[in-house]
Amino acid sequence: MERRLVVLAASALIVAAVLGSAWITGQFTTPAVDRAHGYVSELAARDQPWTRLFRVSDGLAGLACVSGVLLLPRTAREWRGWLAVAAFGLFTFASGVFPLDCAALSDPACGLREPSWPHRAHTLAGALSTICGLAAMVLLGARWRSWVSWLLTWLSVAATLLTVGALAAGQGVGIAHRAQLTMFAIWLVYAALHLLVSDDHQTPVPILGPASVSRAREARPAPPASGTVRGVAAGAASDAAPGVAAGAAPGIGPGAAGDAAGRGVPGAAGEAAAGVPPDADLGEVLGAGPGMALNAGPGVALGAVAGGPPGTRGPGRAPGMRPDFGAVDGYGPPHVVEQGTGPAVLITAGAAGAWFHWDAVAAQLGRRHRVIRFDRPGLGLSPRSPAPPTLYAEVARLAALAPAHPEQVTVVAHGVACWHAEAFARLHPLCVAGLVLVAPACARERRPLALARSAGRWLPALGGTWGATALARMIGPPAHRLFAGCSDPAGVYSMGKVPAAVVGEWLARRDMAADLHRLREEKPVPGVAVTVISTGERDACQQRLARDLEAELVRLPAIGRQVPLEAPEAIVDAVSDLRRGGPVNG
Repeated sequence: MERRLVVLAASALIVAAVLGSAWITGQFTTPAVDRAHGYVSELAARDQPWTRLFRVSDGLAGLACVSGVLLLPRTAREWRGWLAVAAFGLFTFASGVFPLDCAALSDPACGLREPSWPHRAHTLAGALSTICGLAAMVLLGARWRSWVSWLLTWLSVAATLLTVGALAAGQGVGIAHRAQLTMFAIWLVYAALHLLVSDDHQTPVPILGPASVSRAREARPAPPASGTVRGVAAGAASDAAPGVAAGAAPGIGPGAAGDAAGRGVPGAAGEAAAGVPPDADLGEVLGAGPGMALNAGPGVALGAVAGGPPGTRGPGRAPGMRPDFGAVDGYGPPHVVEQGTGPAVLITAGAAGAWFHWDAVAAQLGRRHRVIRFDRPGLGLSPRSPAPPTLYAEVARLAALAPAHPEQVTVVAHGVACWHAEAFARLHPLCVAGLVLVAPACARERRPLALARSAGRWLPALGGTWGATALARMIGPPAHRLFAGCSDPAGVYSMGKVPAAVVGEWLARRDMAADLHRLREEKPVPGVAVTVISTGERDACQQRLARDLEAELVRLPAIGRQVPLEAPEAIVDAVSDLRRGGPVNG
């Protein structure tokens, strides 16, 4: 999808160059404007016959230029140059919105009038657009290191200096100004062609391979060397056959990655599943490297530094430090935090949630449990996934993060993540010690939308664009503080991948709900202890879920939906009760 976005961005820049060159037709339609001594922008002056045409063309040219920048995937060390291009487009748009009162240089009587504020705004916008355009050429030329880019830059600078000199001399302004605009249009076309032939904006995607479905062994893989980084495939999916998690057979512990991996064969990820097409939308494992098993092995903090102290945040970043956006905004293994020792507890956050929302819960549980927290693709510090989210992909992710068989894990889920936890328990009941479903979302039966699926395929790529980054930095932090009521210590809600991931999960809800309903019909209620924590007013859907799962229902009428932040002790008590031997279904 990145390639398609690059093509769209390049097309937008070419459209901007064409619309910005509409003044060429004005040489024949507006003879009152002096071709040798008049500004090109005089064609759009209020007293000219074709003012609306040229004002609209200038405005659309500016918007096309800005759209091209917003659709462009982010590239390291180019942000200043593309910011200048966007500013050039905005000022060009402003010059179309605020026209000249009259042909300032072509009409001697125009200079005798007092200029209006739109006239002054047009003059200022024109000067700023020129400065930003030249700055963009210099900044991007220094990055691209192309002699063509520098040639066009110097010719544009020369044309600009000629325009300034001609304005001071009062002669030849029209010729110099037309030469300047011609060079700007040529540079925009060159920038578009550079995008099409360059690989700078292509984010490497993990190697695709079919899901490994094999007989899991109880033998544990050898632990990795200290200081190495291991991770779970960012977009791991297991929908080749409903009910099968990637890297594990149905109902068998997910800790083993297959026969070959269990024997310690280097580079082996298990026996490939027969009949799974390499280009399948589901049922594929997006590996972090050739031959890497989905589960890195027991005792390894996936996505964090192996052998490091508990609570080390992957990828190798100390608590409280701002993330390296370049390191977490591409594709790759998810961010996982592990702390404490004892029975395993796996925490999966709700919609738009991040690992640090569960700090209070993890701190209390970590005294007696091994607590595993992670961020789903695109959320928190996890990189994006090249594939849209699915229910079976999330089940595979939980299976990969769960400890190896025969150890069992208590899964704590919040909101829509309760669907993932329930599906995991139905598919792998032997791996689950219990479920704590916190304010579970209602899985209503609604027909999936094909349009939502199509849009969802674009969102992972859109999350890496300059437009998504700009949107996130403007609305991300205040929106997070408004809905979560806490600060963002790592600045993750300023990253463009987060709003794209949030929208992607929202668009995938209908498909996930449909898959969950089919799974409920095919798989029995898991024989594990379940606690449902309900918040606010009585929720019939949550009560029905507790009845269907034969779960204990804990009501918190005075608490909102942000239970991990508002009442962490309620979650800790629910986990402790399950571990002490709560009611078991079946």
